[in-house]
Amino acid sequence: MRYFRQALALIREEKLYSAMYIAGTALAVAFVMLIAEVYYVKVADIAPESRRSTTYWLDCLEYQNKDLQYMASITHDMYRDLFLTMKTPEEVMAIMPLGSSHGPYIKLADGKHDREVSLKKTEPRFFRFFDFRFVEGAPFTQDDFDAGRNVAVITEELRDLIFGHGQETVGKTVSVGNVEWRVCGVIETPSVLMEQAAADVYVMYSAVGINQLYTIDWHGLPLALCFSVPSSRRTAFIDELKAVEARYNAVHRDQPVDVTARVTAYHHQVLESFGYMFGSYSDSSYWWLTPVMLLLLLLIVPALNLSGMVASRMERRLPEMAIRKAFGAKRCWLLSQVVTENMVLTLMGGFVGLCLAWTALYGWRDWVFYILSDNRSLYAATPIIRGEMLFGPAIFLVALMVCMVLNVLAATVPAWWSLKKPIVESMMLKK
Repeated sequence: MRYFRQALALIREEKLYSAMYIAGTALAVAFVMLIAEVYYVKVADIAPESRRSTTYWLDCLEYQNKDLQYMASITHDMYRDLFLTMKTPEEVMAIMPLGSSHGPYIKLADGKHDREVSLKKTEPRFFRFFDFRFVEGAPFTQDDFDAGRNVAVITEELRDLIFGHGQETVGKTVSVGNVEWRVCGVIETPSVLMEQAAADVYVMYSAVGINQLYTIDWHGLPLALCFSVPSSRRTAFIDELKAVEARYNAVHRDQPVDVTARVTAYHHQVLESFGYMFGSYSDSSYWWLTPVMLLLLLLIVPALNLSGMVASRMERRLPEMAIRKAFGAKRCWLLSQVVTENMVLTLMGGFVGLCLAWTALYGWRDWVFYILSDNRSLYAATPIIRGEMLFGPAIFLVALMVCMVLNVLAATVPAWWSLKKPIVESMMLKK
């Protein structure tokens, strides 16, 4: 506590030094936190994507036909017969991958103007897999799916745009892609940063309207499967997938399939995207090296600048330290005082840097997330930022760790070398 009071007194005495130290720390922390925040938003279990840490994707199957190896789509019949019977996943659901960068258009209330919307084609288990909050109505049911009904779930933002703010919408129809859909539910608008779950309109791939949009029977449409598997069941999950593979190959001996080759954990997909973004590639064992080096660079460069300031300050304080050493003060006590003083400044700078990072993320969220993440949805939409995206416990731990690393690099080394000088040499500097 005494060191803390001394630190505050020194801050008041040396305002310019303190301001420069805090500003340097703040900029370093802000840059690191921007990257950490973007990464946190992409990997943390944030609603509606509350199962990210347990999610596995299977987008296609790998076939081996003599010397020819190729990929083939998963159809609904395969999904129903092979994967829905699995016991280890907590949840399983199927979704049609996006086939085009441009979505269909929806008729606005005036009947004259259109608006492009993002459309997800899925099935009832989708709304069990993701944690959406329904503000009106309910998701489509298995009975709707089996009957192929043209029912849709829309977002609150789209409802307000078409029908007016707060208007009751369930039972009304919307025209998407020149096909009429009856609204069965309205959900709170998800942020486009939730790439797996976000859309404007959700329909079933078995609906009659899908056949009108794609002129193909929905049983033949390609599907991607999503599994929620707790960490305690992952080994059993892979074993069960191999059992599914063996059961399929026993019937189709001329075209054996490898199921596990295309199973990818959600977190692995995110890490791969970061590797591509920083110029590394997933086929290298060291794809993570470039982003790690960048983060270290963001810490080491400002730490070197701050250490120069600390060393200069320590030179001025050496006579004071020499007198204290002459009266019996131990070097470790003096070092702990210097480190405490700089830790107070570093924490102040860290808090300012964290506020700068939050301000940049919210104020310039469209281009910050576009530059630091591989999200094509940000071309035409400004992402919604909610509190749980910014105030996660992991973010505070990262900020604290960054501050401690900066303090150790900037203050401890120059202070230790300065305090190693003999008392007489330090006293001579007073002249």
